[in-house]
Amino acid sequence: MDKDKLDKILYNLLSNAIKFTDSNGSVDLFVGFTDDSEKHLLLEISDDGIGIPQSAQKNIFSRFYQARNGKDSTTGSGIGLSLVKSLVEVHKGTIVLESEPNKGSIFTVKIPIERKYFDENEIRNVSIKTSGIKALGKTTPKKKIVQSTHIKEKILIIEDNIELRNYVEEYLSEYYKVYCAENGQEGLVMCRKIMPILCVADIMMPIMDGLLFCEELKKDEAISHIPVILLTARSENEDKVHGYNVGADDYMVKPFDPALLKTRIVNIINSRKELKAKFSGEVDSEISLLTHSPIDEEFMKKITELIDRKIGEADLTTSLLCQELNMSSSKLYRKIKELTDLAPNEFIRTIRLKQAAGLLRSRRYNVSEVSVLVGFNDPLYFSRCFKKQFGYPPSQLIKKNIQTKSI
Repeated sequence: MDKDKLDKILYNLLSNAIKFTDSNGSVDLFVGFTDDSEKHLLLEISDDGIGIPQSAQKNIFSRFYQARNGKDSTTGSGIGLSLVKSLVEVHKGTIVLESEPNKGSIFTVKIPIERKYFDENEIRNVSIKTSGIKALGKTTPKKKIVQSTHIKEKILIIEDNIELRNYVEEYLSEYYKVYCAENGQEGLVMCRKIMPILCVADIMMPIMDGLLFCEELKKDEAISHIPVILLTARSENEDKVHGYNVGADDYMVKPFDPALLKTRIVNIINSRKELKAKFSGEVDSEISLLTHSPIDEEFMKKITELIDRKIGEADLTTSLLCQELNMSSSKLYRKIKELTDLAPNEFIRTIRLKQAAGLLRSRRYNVSEVSVLVGFNDPLYFSRCFKKQFGYPPSQLIKKNIQTKSI
């Protein structure tokens, strides 16, 4: 049994029953086992609430389906029961609904509890604390803990609708380490704390909405590089324009398929990585590839101008950048690393090598002269660094330039 998923199953079924039962009504939970030989856990959640129309029962577990009822215009966001069904099926179980309008509903869940029902790759062995506990006179053996060595990237979901938040979290947790916040203000605090690789934020939220969250994030130099996908129930172009104007990287209209959201997330992350690789590996790529907000543009402008002024000097180091920019070494490291995927000393060297490429193309200097002009005292070391960075030696760049001009 996956404890977290069982918790979500019970939470959604109970909250759904309470939501559609009057204050003087009753909601009952029965937990037991089936009487047959199949060994199933049995969960039964019943209520005497408004019930579900017969015409709606066949679709009630469909994603985003909202049945009409006599208490409200719809029965919620259409997320909870779809999530419950998917979690039950992950456990090889079944869920059945019996309901009659104005008399109530009964949801019955059956989940197998024996190892034989699951494949080996679906079972995680965990250690059992013995601490004096004995079974049949023998200490219970400890089982090996199987852990993944893959470090998942952090994603932050900011959504005040608990059903939708849980649904998106459940889906994305397979691929990312997912954190959640209920509003933009809480989201900003978490962003500064965990530094996620991307944020997904709803627009309509209390305390601080998604638009203001995005605007504040893009103004904070420590987190302005983090991409944001905004979610909204409104599809008007004017709203989208507003979203992009405050710095949003993408925009999705609800309801949406979580697989599409994941694809958008992957595309944004991969695009950022490709731009960083392009900047580092190509002579002509500009620093503007790496900036995605005005504050990032200003930061990179200051740091590249500083490197340009000191490019031929031996004291052009990370310490000098910290001093000139009035930043701590840890803050400078984090910011440059997030924007470029390079450590500060690697970024300085990359700028030096790009400047060297421009000087070599001018044909006014040879390789040895250029190496000194950009702060490399050893021409051989300069040539090795240049080839490692761009894939060919500096002398080849001169030849390429001559051949191009002669054509």
